[in-house]
Amino acid sequence: MFIDMMDRMLKPLHRMLTVSGQQCLTCGQTASLSRGYLGICKTCYLSIPWITNPKCVYCGRLIGCPDCTREDAGPWHFVCNRSAAAYNTVMREWLAQYKYRGNESYAPLLIRMMERAYRQLQREVHRRQRFLSHESGHPSGVNWQIHLVTSVPVSTARLQERGFNQAEVLGRGLAAACKLPYADLLKRERHTDKQSFKSRIARLKDMEGVFHCLPEAGERLLAQARRTCSGSTRRALPVSLDSIDRAYPFRILLVDDVYTTGSTVNACSKELKLAGESCGILVEVYSLTWARS
Repeated sequence: MFIDMMDRMLKPLHRMLTVSGQQCLTCGQTASLSRGYLGICKTCYLSIPWITNPKCVYCGRLIGCPDCTREDAGPWHFVCNRSAAAYNTVMREWLAQYKYRGNESYAPLLIRMMERAYRQLQREVHRRQRFLSHESGHPSGVNWQIHLVTSVPVSTARLQERGFNQAEVLGRGLAAACKLPYADLLKRERHTDKQSFKSRIARLKDMEGVFHCLPEAGERLLAQARRTCSGSTRRALPVSLDSIDRAYPFRILLVDDVYTTGSTVNACSKELKLAGESCGILVEVYSLTWARS
């Protein structure tokens, strides 16, 4: 009797959290779609290869990464990369629908997945801070936070071909979901071929001179740094570095769709750090991608 009573009590709540008779975005089947499942059916949600416990602390790969552990790895210009999911056959099809076939209805799904990865990164860093504080016996006194979100740019040819920059859409969406400021900081001078089939030396050489910061990137970094130091993102302070504490890093979250070899993220991160140096700002770059191949 108790079970029957609980069932009657929970049925109205279940109906509130369920959208009935709609097609699943990813498989097309008509089913009851729970809002908690990002607008897709439960079967498709359970097929997502979430990365909840990355084995590589640098690139966030689900298994050990030879690129990060080899002796000649680096120099790395970003702190770490974290991704929402492993890039398997299912995820490849989802990205193809969004990126190459222009199915914009996938964007909210991918953004929600990345939001989950960002929250996980926050918890990971905070756990590390607490551990280090306990080991040293001194409280850190500084809460880790991202100060600005930006994205990997695409070439002019790719932008004309697709009509949008998929990384920018994800970056802006993630920033809005997490209530973080967003700014375009980078430009891509030329398109490059797929990096995953090239040697490490070839990848690094191929990335030379591909990315540069926009002329206005320095001003945007300074403006956000001043807002951060003033404790308000709604008003700007006079053009001065006096209010900026250079002892603490200005953290940028760099967003892209897929992390493959890390050469793209590393090249962009190098330019972002140089832009910070030119303004007298210590920049720390974190990478967040939707998938890790």
